[in-house]
Amino acid sequence: MSSPLAIAGVTAVLKDHLNKGSTNIDLDLASIGPFTVSALPPDRIQTGANEENRINLFLYQVTPNQGWRNQGMPSIGSNGERLSNPPLALDLHYMLTTYGKEDLNAEVLWGYAMELFHELVLDRSDIRNSLSLIPANPLKIAQIPADEDGRTAIDLADQIERIKIIPNYLSADELSRLWTAMQARYRPTMVYQVSTVLIQHNKPAKSPLPVLTRGEKDRGIESQANLDKPVPKAPTLTELKILAIQIKPEDGSEIEIERQTAELGDVLEVRGVHLNGEKITAEFRHRLLFEEDSQGMRTAKPNKVKVTLPLTTPKLRIVLPAATDGTQVKNWPAGQYTLSLSIERDGKILPLTNEMPFLLAPRISAKPTISGSGAEPKLTIKFFPDIWKQQLEDRRVDIHVGGKPLSPEPVTTDTVGELTIPLVGVPASDALIPVTLRVDGVTNELVRDRTTPIPQFDPEQTISLPT
Repeated sequence: MSSPLAIAGVTAVLKDHLNKGSTNIDLDLASIGPFTVSALPPDRIQTGANEENRINLFLYQVTPNQGWRNQGMPSIGSNGERLSNPPLALDLHYMLTTYGKEDLNAEVLWGYAMELFHELVLDRSDIRNSLSLIPANPLKIAQIPADEDGRTAIDLADQIERIKIIPNYLSADELSRLWTAMQARYRPTMVYQVSTVLIQHNKPAKSPLPVLTRGEKDRGIESQANLDKPVPKAPTLTELKILAIQIKPEDGSEIEIERQTAELGDVLEVRGVHLNGEKITAEFRHRLLFEEDSQGMRTAKPNKVKVTLPLTTPKLRIVLPAATDGTQVKNWPAGQYTLSLSIERDGKILPLTNEMPFLLAPRISAKPTISGSGAEPKLTIKFFPDIWKQQLEDRRVDIHVGGKPLSPEPVTTDTVGELTIPLVGVPASDALIPVTLRVDGVTNELVRDRTTPIPQFDPEQTISLPT
């Protein structure tokens, strides 16, 4: 969640994007002369004969967010312990106003600023970059020290809700009343609602125990902690990274490349607390990994990988099975997985950790080949891990050649590591055409070598259809 600096952080990020947009090489505003981007109250901006070209963003109102306002208020127990940390959920309302030194200057700046907000999508990296501590960055909000709980303005990038910019088109009467309240001269104005800012404390809160009985005649399971023995500290996962090991062609040294999706043979690096133990097993769950009894009841059947000791707490690494292990590969369909750890400590098996999600991508293992006549060519691709027949039946397998979707020929086996696809409607081209394989929503990585300064499509995952 965000810190109390989130309100100022949102203003700073929006102002930063207005500044960055003015220096865009595709935008030439030199004809109107220099202009300023500010975040001042309108009554503090000079107008009249000495008026300057300016874009001003003013936060004039804050309202509760309707979707989050029922989360409650902070509560304290009878013994003074904090019981909850509900978020303060806010919508911010801004006036976007432009000023001009000459005729039409205000209108030009107004149109430019509205187009920028119309197209602006704030992702987490944008917020971090705008609020970073780069010396050249004019924003001072990130330079405010963290509070006693370690919260900073950059926490805005980590809140669960994304920042959305919504235009509000006020009537002439509403704008007139707004500017009358400002006691300032009216200028072209557009109103925006920015949603949602979640300000939340991270103070430790007590978690209540479940109710075991509701009275003498409604008995349930009763539990009493053994206070003579220490309670084992529950292991918890907090972070998961995907690392691919690549070899530098110059000297043969290994480098670690962080990826967004995993492949068989990659390394999963997880961090957490209380991950120590004598025996640790990683459990991987996928929607297709289950057992079904005679009555049709399904039970999860996760893949299990033993984690090699010794470990470095609070970080450990898990190596996914390599593609050369055919037995293992058949049990690892591509798609969406969750990872949890089973830890044995002091001879006792602790409860499973929380689950961390990640994506396992398919990989085309050999250069695709083209066969058949010139009028009806067919493409054959080999890949790992195998595609399951159920994934094909569920229409969870997509193949694109040069961006055009194609359908593979039917298969009869339960799993398949090779598909044949009729090349219907794919135009000929002298350039290399990338082949995309998407299984259960996860796409193969077309750029293999991340060590080069200019990324290029992997030639082993392309075909050529000469004219």
